[in-house]
Amino acid sequence: MPGATSPWRVNDVVAYDRMRDTAVTAFALLQTAARDGGPDAAAARDELRQLRREVLAVDPFDRAAVNTLAARLDERIRKLEGRAS
Repeated sequence: MPGATSPWRVNDVVAYDRMRDTAVTAFALLQTAARDGGPDAAAARDELRQLRREVLAVDPFDRAAVNTLAARLDERIRKLEGRAS
């Protein structure tokens, strides 16, 4: 459609893609914890399911929601990596 405008700005797409990439990292860390079979395995599986639902449900046009979820994912990754060290 010539002349049509998009509700996305270029930096919105970048922020959304970055959040999705961060989510993949968090999912991998949680899946590793779930597969280890330790005392936190069930909690890791539950958290993985919940985070996946949140990532899929976030409105990609809502920059504030994307940024908020990305920040939560970043924090969770730091905690998971700190525990693994």
